[in-house]
Amino acid sequence: MIKEILSKNYVFQKPSTPLDKLLAQGVAAYDADKWAKHKRLLNPVFHLEKLKLMLPLFYLSCVDMLSKLEKMIPSEVDVWPHLQGLTSDVISRTAFGSNYEQGRRIFELQKLQGALLFKAFQMLYIPGWKLLPTRTNKRMKEIAMEVDSSIIGIINKRMQMIEAGEVTESNDLLGILLESNFKETPKKW
Repeated sequence: MIKEILSKNYVFQKPSTPLDKLLAQGVAAYDADKWAKHKRLLNPVFHLEKLKLMLPLFYLSCVDMLSKLEKMIPSEVDVWPHLQGLTSDVISRTAFGSNYEQGRRIFELQKLQGALLFKAFQMLYIPGWKLLPTRTNKRMKEIAMEVDSSIIGIINKRMQMIEAGEVTESNDLLGILLESNFKETPKKW
């Protein structure tokens, strides 16, 4: 049933709220033509040979986490925050390559944005509420703008490297995606 629902994205539309735009929008949130286009663009990134190139990055993230945990061995340790950190570290390293520190910052901002949105969802929804200049609304908009500008900056830097011929081997998802779709990608995002 899940496969049928995912393959018939024209029939099964995803629900959304005005607050959804403030959290990361990705392929999972897209519908119809936009979903099909992005799925086609992402397919080359997830070929097994491309993913094998990322194993050293997975290894580095695991070693970092384990070394942090080894320092805490004598005491009782809640591993959940460390597993969350491992996940964001792996995604940052594999998605952003040399810009993984910026990727980490994006994940931190998204985590904060999620907490603020959770707080907003707990309140009674009032039409037009997100337009009011409350402290929370202002902060959510600031976070969304910072995330957008960071991602656009990373993409533009990578595009400049591709145009200048400085990229010799892609070992990050962003690089593979941009290089494999370079002809279809606008010069500036």
